[in-house]
Amino acid sequence: MIYKNSYFKKELRQAYTENKISTNRKIAFAVFLGLFSFALYFVFQTLQESVLSDVVPEIMQPSFFSTIYLYIHIVIAFIISYFILYYDYLFFAEIRKNSWYLLIQMGYNPVIMFFSKLFALMYSVILIYTVGFIVTIILTFLLKYTFILAYLPTLYLVGLADLLLITILSMTFSLYAKTVLNGRYWTFFTAVLVFVLKTALGQYPIISNRVYMQNFSTLFNLQLSGYWLVGSGIIITCGLICLFRSRNIAKYYNLAPDPDILPLDMELVEIDSITGKQKVISIKVKKGWRGRILDTVTTLLLIVFICVALAINVFIIVINASTPGQEVSIRGVIPFVFSSSTMEPEIEINDLTYFQKIDAQYQIEEGQIILFEENNLLYVERVVSKTDNQLIVDIDYYPPMSQIGAMKKSINRQAVHGLYSGRNRWLGALILFANTIVGRILFLLVPAVLLFYQGQVYRYFRKDKSI
Repeated sequence: MIYKNSYFKKELRQAYTENKISTNRKIAFAVFLGLFSFALYFVFQTLQESVLSDVVPEIMQPSFFSTIYLYIHIVIAFIISYFILYYDYLFFAEIRKNSWYLLIQMGYNPVIMFFSKLFALMYSVILIYTVGFIVTIILTFLLKYTFILAYLPTLYLVGLADLLLITILSMTFSLYAKTVLNGRYWTFFTAVLVFVLKTALGQYPIISNRVYMQNFSTLFNLQLSGYWLVGSGIIITCGLICLFRSRNIAKYYNLAPDPDILPLDMELVEIDSITGKQKVISIKVKKGWRGRILDTVTTLLLIVFICVALAINVFIIVINASTPGQEVSIRGVIPFVFSSSTMEPEIEINDLTYFQKIDAQYQIEEGQIILFEENNLLYVERVVSKTDNQLIVDIDYYPPMSQIGAMKKSINRQAVHGLYSGRNRWLGALILFANTIVGRILFLLVPAVLLFYQGQVYRYFRKDKSI
C-alpha cells in the first residue's frame, strides 16, 4: 500500500473513508458532545431535589464548573465509543493485517510510522476534545452564570490528561490483542482502569472541588494525590512498549487465521535458523475460553440491562397507580415516594420510603412516623401523642419564620395505613429520573430496541472477530 501523501496525513484521515470531510466530521462530533453534555446538565437539574445534590453537588450547581465538569466525563465515554467503532483504523490492528509489512520492506522507517500514528490519533482526540470544550463554555454563557476563568485551564488539563492516558493504553493493548473483538474489549477496559486509578489515588476529591481547581498547581501536589505521577509513568512506559513492540512485529508477515489459504494436502512449516529443524505451524482457528467468557458476559449484561429496565418501568407504573385505600403492598411493605420536605432530616424530599402495613390492633407508639389518609390524600407525619382512638401528629421540619406546631392535628387511628420502616434515596432519584422524558426513553425505548435488535447488535461486534 503506497500513500500519495505522507503517512501522517494518511493517519489523520484513517477514522473515516471520506477523506475530504474527515476533519469536518470530527468537528461535528465535537459539537455534538458539547450539546449532549449541555442537555445532560439540564436533565440533572430536574433531579435537584434528590440524593444527587448531596452525593455529586459538583454537577448539580448553577455554574460553569458543573457544565464543564460534566463534559470532561461525558467526552471519555464517547471517545471510548469512537475508539471501539473505528478500532481497525485507529490502532495497531492493521499490523496484524500486514499493512505495515510491505511499507517497511519498501524502506519506510517503523519508528517514524509509529510516531505518525500516535501523533495523528492524539491530534484527533485533542481536536475533538478542545472543540467540544469550547462549545460547552459558549452554551453555558447562555445561562448567564457567573464566569470564573480560574478553573477553566485546570479542568481542561484534567480531561485532556485522562484522554491521553486512555489513548496510549488502548494503543498498547491493541498490540497484544489477537482479534478485533478482544481489542475492543480491552479498549473499554482502559476507561475502567483510569477510573480505578483516579479513585484509588484520591484524584476525584481534588477535581470535584471548585476551590482546588482554581489553583493550577494543586493538580501536581503529591501530598494530595499521586495520580499525575503514576499517569505520567504509565504514558512513558506504554509509549516505549508501543515503539519497540510495533517495530518488532511489523517486520514479520502475520498469517491470516484462515485454514483455506493453503492448497489441500499442504502444510506450513517453520525452520529453526540454528538447528535446521522443521516445525509444522497450525493455522486452524480455535475459539479460546477467553473469547467464550467474553461472549457470555456480554450477552448476560445485555439481558440484565433489558430485564432491569423493564422491571423499573413496571415498578414505577405500579407506584404511580397507587391511590389512597388501594396502596401497593409488596410482602406487607408499602413503597411511597415522599415529595415533601416536611420530614427532614429523617426523610428527604423525593426519597422512596417503606411503610410496614399494620392492622387496627397494632399498638402505635409516640415518636413513630406513620402513613395515614385524610380527605382522600396520603400524609406522612410523626406521632407526638395519643389518646384512646386518636393520634396527635406533626411534621418534623418547619421553614424559617414559621410557627412551630402550626401543622399539628388529630387523626383517627383507623386512618393509619402503615408504619415507617426505612427509605432508599437512590431508588427515589431513579424513580424521579424515570418520570422525565429522557428517563422514559432510556427505560422504555432503549430496552425495546435492544429486545428486538439484540441479534444484529451482537453480530456487529462479532463480525471482525477473526481478523
